[in-house]
Amino acid sequence: MFGRNPSRRARRRVATSVQTEERTSPPVYRAPENTGRSRPGQAEAASKATVWSQVARRFGALVLTIAIIVSVISVLSVAPNAKIQTLTSSKTSTALLRSRAEYQAAADKLLASSILNRNKITINAGHISRQMTDKFPELTSASVTIPLIGHRPTIYVQPAEASLVVAANSGAFVVDQNGRALMPSANLPTAQKLPQVVDQSGLAVRTGHQVLAPSDVTFVQIVLAELAAKHIGVSSMVLPPASRELDVYIAGQPYFVKFNLENNNARQQAGTYLATIAQLGRGHVTPAHYIDVRVDGRAYYQ
Repeated sequence: MFGRNPSRRARRRVATSVQTEERTSPPVYRAPENTGRSRPGQAEAASKATVWSQVARRFGALVLTIAIIVSVISVLSVAPNAKIQTLTSSKTSTALLRSRAEYQAAADKLLASSILNRNKITINAGHISRQMTDKFPELTSASVTIPLIGHRPTIYVQPAEASLVVAANSGAFVVDQNGRALMPSANLPTAQKLPQVVDQSGLAVRTGHQVLAPSDVTFVQIVLAELAAKHIGVSSMVLPPASRELDVYIAGQPYFVKFNLENNNARQQAGTYLATIAQLGRGHVTPAHYIDVRVDGRAYYQ
């Protein structure tokens, strides 16, 4: 009835065995836990390395920024050394009335006149074009082209076609097809020979101003062409005062021919003169003073 409880005995044996194992097992070494603390020398070295790393990164960014800015400035810069190119139409090849070096010197001076003209973004190309045509009335147009990659701008100039030289009291001037005075004839290259008309009306000729009507310039050119086709030379041409008359003096002859500028049919008047001298030649008659063809289909001589 009062026998021993087997389960209690088993628990005693288990507890006894655990205590025995704890006494007999060797001690286990445990490494000290890292508390985050370091020696003073190591902390100072790490701090210096971090600072130098930040300085290096900032210096590299600064160098890169400067390099980009320098590259952009270099790409956008404009050299104050223009290149002059002549524009010619498909019908005519008009030569420059001045040396190319003179145009280039003026363009370079305009480019150097403002710091804004040294940059592709701020350059005032329209102002430069207007200044070129104002300074050189013989240029009908001037346009500035900025290269996308290069630095030297190109200025394309369109010269006017020099047609005549008008000699007046104020001097002799080159006149274009529209009758506008382009420049003093003394500045005309010696290689260019132009017919000369003497104006006796007392007109004060100035560069850039109108001298003759465009129809008058064309009239003179047609008369000269008709006479040249018959191998008849012209020694001089005169515009008398207070009249719409053109007096053409024939080379080697004692007379001159009176043409009517009011009548635009220059070819018909020239034909009347040619027919008259042909008829007079058959009769061995030479006018001593003039031949007047100002009336259509009629000729008078003296």
